[in-house]
Amino acid sequence: MLIYLLDMNVIKNISILKRFCLLAALMCTMAACSDEEEAVAPSFPEQEIVEAVTPGTAHTLSFTANLDWKVTSSALWCKFSNGLTSISGEAGEVSLPLTISDEAWSVNELTVDITLIMGNEEKVIARYIRTGKDLAVMDVDGNAYNAENKLTLSYVNNDVINGTFSVVTNFAWELKDAPEWLAIDLPLKVKANQKFDLSVQLNNGYLTEVQEGVLRFYEQNSDRYYDVPVCYSGMPEGVIRVDGLGSAWNWTVSLDGSQYWQAALTEGDEDVEKKFFPLSFNVLAQNNEYVIRCLGEENGWMNIGENLFYQCKDDQHGNLTLSDFQENGGAKRKGYILAFPKKDYDEISHQGTWPDCNTLLDASGKDVSEDVIKYVIMSFEQEGTQTSSVAPVKVNVNGEGDVEATQGLGNIMNPDVLDAISQLYFADEANKNNYIFNYSVPAGSFVTITPYIKNYLGENAAIGSCDVRTFSNPYESNTSIEVNKEGETYEDSNVYFMCGDEPLIVIFKDENMMICKVLILNVE
Repeated sequence: MLIYLLDMNVIKNISILKRFCLLAALMCTMAACSDEEEAVAPSFPEQEIVEAVTPGTAHTLSFTANLDWKVTSSALWCKFSNGLTSISGEAGEVSLPLTISDEAWSVNELTVDITLIMGNEEKVIARYIRTGKDLAVMDVDGNAYNAENKLTLSYVNNDVINGTFSVVTNFAWELKDAPEWLAIDLPLKVKANQKFDLSVQLNNGYLTEVQEGVLRFYEQNSDRYYDVPVCYSGMPEGVIRVDGLGSAWNWTVSLDGSQYWQAALTEGDEDVEKKFFPLSFNVLAQNNEYVIRCLGEENGWMNIGENLFYQCKDDQHGNLTLSDFQENGGAKRKGYILAFPKKDYDEISHQGTWPDCNTLLDASGKDVSEDVIKYVIMSFEQEGTQTSSVAPVKVNVNGEGDVEATQGLGNIMNPDVLDAISQLYFADEANKNNYIFNYSVPAGSFVTITPYIKNYLGENAAIGSCDVRTFSNPYESNTSIEVNKEGETYEDSNVYFMCGDEPLIVIFKDENMMICKVLILNVE
């Protein structure tokens, strides 16, 4: 102590006043030393942990401070009533409002520490845990994929619109698997907030029916996920799809019935691949609601369903097999396979009350009706030993003997003539070209023509009438040409007349005035 440091001899020589001042100073020094020894220690509350706080919420931090204090927040998203991350106050009961904001808010859970400082000590007295955002998978417009906004595949224009969907997520994600009816290149890993074009396709075997499922987007390195509903609308009712055939037209079957091929669709392309039967293909319809009808030509008539020159087997689940063609020893013959949505077939057949011959065939009974052409899925022609089953027209010029005319139009270039012939309606309209012939004679010839016609029922018949027109007026009969008719049977029925110097169109009709054959008589 200072009092003991002073020389007592000096004290004795100091005046009473000086003694008093010195004594006062000594007493103050001693009091200060006493205060330091009795300073108050800070008292801290127990730490409080508050979980699952959300942005936009207010909380109150309460504690008792035995000293003047200062409180700090470790995160900018947790601030005090002064709008700052620190605040001070005096000792006593303290209630501090806290505000949790969405600053730097992500899908990750974050923690803020509230630290109390008193004296020279500090302690974390509260810990707030802010929840992360919900995982979200959105389209490019920011709309979340959910039950109302699904990834949707649709069947449009006889095909599946396989989707490419743009997705944006607020988390780094990975896609590990997908419903069995979907084809996706997996696995996928993509960063957060990155636009990604997700391509999905429908797997084979799932075309006809409605399909539903989810794509589970997992947060990387986590067990959290977001389910995106995905669906396929299925084939619409009343729609038929055929796989494994391609175009329905231009199919040919070999003479012996063992091979088939499809004629080249591009002019000049003669590289045609021939394949051996059987031919398998698929017919697809919603709930397998389809109807198959098979047609085949025999002896100039079209038969339906039974006793055809081929077989088409249907397992009733859309799997069809075409096979067992008989060898053809006659003229070319044709066949059709038709596939109807059951709904359409029921309507066409009046719920089955109309027989197939009335619904599928034209009036002649020799070809498919124009009303059902759109349902043809395969039209084929089998090679024959004859080019046509139509009997030839025979022409006798000036009594020199019968000669067969050539089948077809020949080398007609006159557009009016071609137009006039195209407007003629034949008894067998579907095969009208088979009933047109051409022959050349000298000008002024006397001709006798035996046409060998069949009536609209396909029966051998005598000529009902003969209409002769000139190339100069191919739309009207030329009454200046005297046409004589004789014979009462198919074999001997003929006409004869004298030609001029102008080509003629000779039109043969049956007794019902149906056009059966046409002869283009070229006059040279």
